[in-house]
Amino acid sequence: MKNFSIILSTVAIILAAVAIVSTCKCKAPVAPAATSGVTAEQIAEVFKQNPKLIVEAQQAYAQIQREEAEKAALARLQAHAAEVNSDEDLPFVGPKDAKVTIVEFFDFSCGYCKRLAPAMEKIIADNPDVKVIFKPVAFVSPKMSPYQAKAGIAANKQGKFLEFYSKVMNFKSGPMTEENINDIAKEIGVDMEQFTKDLESADTQKALDKVANLTRAIQVNGVPMVFVNLKHVSTLTPEPIQEAINAAK
Repeated sequence: MKNFSIILSTVAIILAAVAIVSTCKCKAPVAPAATSGVTAEQIAEVFKQNPKLIVEAQQAYAQIQREEAEKAALARLQAHAAEVNSDEDLPFVGPKDAKVTIVEFFDFSCGYCKRLAPAMEKIIADNPDVKVIFKPVAFVSPKMSPYQAKAGIAANKQGKFLEFYSKVMNFKSGPMTEENINDIAKEIGVDMEQFTKDLESADTQKALDKVANLTRAIQVNGVPMVFVNLKHVSTLTPEPIQEAINAAK
């Protein structure tokens, strides 16, 4: 219905331009005898005399483009729905077969992801019946993002992901380093020998590669990116996420 109303608006603009042209006294350039109707030059003259029509036409076209982009994004999500909602080899909390699934694409090095982290923790605490899957990406910091992402998966293998996530996201003691990450792992009580093995394992890298391939397939170009049952929720606070959860139940 929205596209229909936009089309009607655009048609109305064109018809208005044509009506104005039909009453204006300006002369059009000479055209071949076979040509009839309003010429491009006449339309251009009308828009020149009525610039507001140009703005309205641009706005209508921009709206159509936005809606087409949203449809394309939804189509990509639906085509990769199983992958988006997959928890294979990745951290997740909540029932495996939950009715509502939240997926967050995030980067441990992302400032906005850090701002969202308290909201995610609140959502988890307030919704024990909801499944939350964390999909780490590694493109914000070429040096630290990959290490932190692998460390998160390694911590998850020992059931310590949420503790690790909270500590890293709330770290405020200067720039993050590999040493800081290892200290956090020790602090939350992981087996460091196993942690190191898992961090450097091919399986961990494979899990991250799958996430990276998925982000390209569905065009996740920025983080954090949150989906509730495949519906994109753009926020840094818990309320919109909670609203989406309530609507999905």
